[in-house]
Amino acid sequence: MDARWWIWIGVAVFLGVAGYIWLSTLGSVQLEPAVLSLENIAESRLTLARTPAGKLEYRRVPIRLIAYFHERSHEFSYILGGRAAGFLKNQDIEIQRDSFLVIPRRTALGLRVTSVEPLEILSFYAPAPDALDEVPVLIGDVFPPGDPSSLRPQPLPTDESDIRHQVLNLATWENKELPEGSSTFEWAYLVKSTVGSVALVRVSERIQLTDRSLHFLYIRQGQARITIGEKILEAAANQVVILPHAPVRALERVGPERVEFLLFSAPALRVKDISK
Repeated sequence: MDARWWIWIGVAVFLGVAGYIWLSTLGSVQLEPAVLSLENIAESRLTLARTPAGKLEYRRVPIRLIAYFHERSHEFSYILGGRAAGFLKNQDIEIQRDSFLVIPRRTALGLRVTSVEPLEILSFYAPAPDALDEVPVLIGDVFPPGDPSSLRPQPLPTDESDIRHQVLNLATWENKELPEGSSTFEWAYLVKSTVGSVALVRVSERIQLTDRSLHFLYIRQGQARITIGEKILEAAANQVVILPHAPVRALERVGPERVEFLLFSAPALRVKDISK
């Protein structure tokens, strides 16, 4: 073999190893505790936080969400505002503020916005998808109801998941007692997979979380004081809290109103991971 081929092979191997190390280092960067406001975000799609275990993303869709599926990541999406109609796998859906979508991997979603205002979505992915994980679904010029697989030359992938697709309306949970917890807090799984979970949590006094999982919080109601290691943060409704690993992670109510939030966890939250 010509010496030049060996040089090119050596360069390719070097670049491959360097790229792998760089990506590994990037993925392992420790998140910093933070409180993020979702008001006045200029970008239509913005990653709020990411580790290999999970990713939190804000999306604003003015007209249409082009149909897609994720090859390996589950997606759990909460609708912050707007209305839309479309399909989730083989189900026609209509969604609005307070809708919660469970989108298992290899499950197609497509939406058209039906409100004057854009559709705003807060999405949690577990594990975090890479650039090739989101696969567009070609459905032709007409936006159809139902599963678009009949319009494709090849059918969509089979759903091989430990969770099922569904749409929940969290507005109907307002007066519902949640099954887990104690006199100072209560909570319930909205969805639980082996790689991640989302729970609805209400705190009348205080809770503490073990240092097992990465957590992202979306505050739906109330004000909270959050202790993360030696840091203390204040958060209120419509804000996101980044809760990285730390020896101490606690949240307590501030003010007269109880705190209600969505708790995104990767890996999944266990009953023994949350206490008063």
